Amino acid sequence: MTLLFVDSHATLLESRAALLKERLPGFTVVHLADVHAALSWIAEAESLDVLVTEAIFDTKQTGFALRDAARARFPNVRVLFTTRFDLTGFEVEIGGAPVLKDAPYSPEKLVQRVQALMAAPADASEPPPVMVPGTVLGNYQVLDRLYIEREAETYRALQVTVQRPVALALLKPDYLKQKDVVAKFKERIRVKASLTYARIAPLYEAGEANGWLFYTRELPRGRTLEEIEEAEEHLNERRLTEVLHGVAEAMQHATSRGYHHRSLAARDIYIDGDHQASITNIFRQAGGEKRDPRADVRALLAMLRPIAGEGKARGMLDSLQNANHDWNSLLEALDDIRDAMREHSIVRKIEAETMPAVTRERPWWVYALGVVILIGVAAVGALMNGPGGAPDVPSKDVQHAEWVRVPAGSFEFQKNEARDLRYDFWIGKHEVTIGQYDEFLTVLKTTPAGQWDHPEQPKTKKGHAPPNWPALITAAKSGTTFNGEPLSLNMPVTQVDWFDAYAYAKWRGGRLPTEEEWEKAARGEKGFKYPWGNRDLPGAANLGDDYTPSPGGKGGQIDGYNLSAPVTRVTKDISPHGVHDMAGNVQEWTASETKDASWPVFPDYPDIRVPVVRGGHFGLKSSDQLLTARMFPESALETAIARGFRVVRDTAP
Repeated sequence: MTLLFVDSHATLLESRAALLKERLPGFTVVHLADVHAALSWIAEAESLDVLVTEAIFDTKQTGFALRDAARARFPNVRVLFTTRFDLTGFEVEIGGAPVLKDAPYSPEKLVQRVQALMAAPADASEPPPVMVPGTVLGNYQVLDRLYIEREAETYRALQVTVQRPVALALLKPDYLKQKDVVAKFKERIRVKASLTYARIAPLYEAGEANGWLFYTRELPRGRTLEEIEEAEEHLNERRLTEVLHGVAEAMQHATSRGYHHRSLAARDIYIDGDHQASITNIFRQAGGEKRDPRADVRALLAMLRPIAGEGKARGMLDSLQNANHDWNSLLEALDDIRDAMREHSIVRKIEAETMPAVTRERPWWVYALGVVILIGVAAVGALMNGPGGAPDVPSKDVQHAEWVRVPAGSFEFQKNEARDLRYDFWIGKHEVTIGQYDEFLTVLKTTPAGQWDHPEQPKTKKGHAPPNWPALITAAKSGTTFNGEPLSLNMPVTQVDWFDAYAYAKWRGGRLPTEEEWEKAARGEKGFKYPWGNRDLPGAANLGDDYTPSPGGKGGQIDGYNLSAPVTRVTKDISPHGVHDMAGNVQEWTASETKDASWPVFPDYPDIRVPVVRGGHFGLKSSDQLLTARMFPESALETAIARGFRVVRDTAP
């Protein structure tokens, strides 16, 4: 049995939780001090039997949102509210749950109330339906009950004349003679009827039949969020973005026009086959204290977490949670995310239409897997081309490899995780360039085949030259254009797969960096968000805030380059250790998380392992997750024009 205890009274939280643990054998007691932490815990919890929470917090957040989030995942959770405030006017939100007044209450009283809550019959909060299936009410036939509220019950029903399924909300018979309740119910109907929006289920009609008072509304298409979670289904980043955008659009539309609402629950969100979301009409006349839209947004994001796929989908939710959005700013953020995804899809299409097909044979499942994953990954392609503005005099000399020592010691990894590398290593100051890679390909012409290949390199892979290499290297050596973009030998090499990068690194006398090494070199010991510090600095890195996907695009107004940039340019994208272009230019292959690890498991396919790609690139917009995001390609054979690599050595050069 699991009990979640949420209490912001710092001086009493520990003692109260300690007595709960002592007096409730068989219970695992989790105690937290704020709503945000509790929402995050609920989203990840495996079970929850009892929720004890303050009804109203000093921050104006509410335990009602916690209750709704908990019931969305655990429908049978029992709830006890505590309060230091007068809850007059919150009767609907309380919904008949027991309330313990904090004056303050003694820990013994808290234990007694929890014991009483558990002693109550399991079905005490689930009385039999007022309307049994088959009941005819006017033009409607009741099918089954959907859910209960304090004053009303909502049923799935059939509108007989047109054979249309509807939701039918019925005022409970106990309230039919209470004039104030009837008046509020009718006012609620008027408020709902006045709201018309495509993503909000419309009201059909209000009626009275055989002494009953009711109204009917649309049953949206698709399944509820509650049903999707129960089926243990997960959505990738793109699909989750569409769902979240639909809900945010509906909520922003209504709240910006002054409509009040109850808490949004998982049963209220419907998702159709195209992952378009709509919500039931949860809007009503104002009552009680004004809602906190930022708390409502956090509750929604926590509610969606159980259906978010691993990796980028959950990372997006975390980023939105940390931003503390209201409905307006959430919708703006989601518009930006969708625009970036749309742009990246266009880029992939341009690449497919303008670049000759890669002649490697791959099994059908690789292509199928690629489609799924490329939807959720940030843009990785346009054409194979160079910077938006070429150097004044394109360099015909190959930049020699330079190395930066990263000393042994502790550092911050990912999100506040302390790690310790007990060895020094040397990492390439720059990404491997076209000119340097050409030297490698030249050597391969006169050496035994496979001398530097990885032992698991597919037998069908022949050679390490990227697509269209003869034309590309000719353009780079002459400083002319390739597919409309100027090149130089000192731009990072791209369109190399993981096995290409491995072979080059081995030839160079090194290896590919682990994720630990890459991140320490990029963020330093203090774990900066950006190589240069913790504040964004527009134009410091070659990123996609000024990127234009069309060939010869006019991008680059911010950082000077539309696509990849020469590693020899002056840049502020320099880490505390002196490593260049970790935040931008091109993203980079890594070997594993640690030296003794294999490739990590692909998030959506546990039987597949793939190497991880790290860092931002010229088509990816700036964010505070550039140095911590872990991107999973379709396979180690995947190539992209925004992806290159750098080399690590275990000994001084």
